[in-house]
Amino acid sequence: MFTDVRTANGFAFGTNGPRNDYDDSYALLSGFGPDQTAEAVVVRSPNLVTGITHEVELLLRFSDDATTARGYECLFNYEGNLEIVRWNGPIGNFTPLPLTGNGQGSLGRPLGTGDRIKATIVGNRIRSYINDVLMVEAIDSTYATGQPGISFFTRPGGNSEHFGLTSYTVSSN
Repeated sequence: MFTDVRTANGFAFGTNGPRNDYDDSYALLSGFGPDQTAEAVVVRSPNLVTGITHEVELLLRFSDDATTARGYECLFNYEGNLEIVRWNGPIGNFTPLPLTGNGQGSLGRPLGTGDRIKATIVGNRIRSYINDVLMVEAIDSTYATGQPGISFFTRPGGNSEHFGLTSYTVSSN
């Protein structure tokens, strides 16, 4: 089962991790058209446990029901690396999308408090940015509709409340 997003001290963070499953924490908005831009600011505590997976994620064209979630995840991990992933429905069923080669692929340093992350989808082109610099891009036509949101993923031993997002904004393009 997927898990809930929590908020405290002005930022959002995940609650998953103890099960060591793909039980990401996520929250969705509604009322947006298919072409979307989502932006947020990273919050990272100096007490973050490193060496364990911690991710903040911007979701595009997402939809869900009681047992499935599908859409596009633009993943930013604490080390400054990025991926674009398609969630296919059931928990744990996802497909990392091949990247086009446009963009830097990695920040080259860990993400820190104040770094701005952004994800866009226009037509079938999905792009992820850090501090307004294109990092990765993928092409996929599987989902034409859905809503934006945020998501978080941490493996056991991590401390989710030390890596989150604030200042989240979304627009339809």
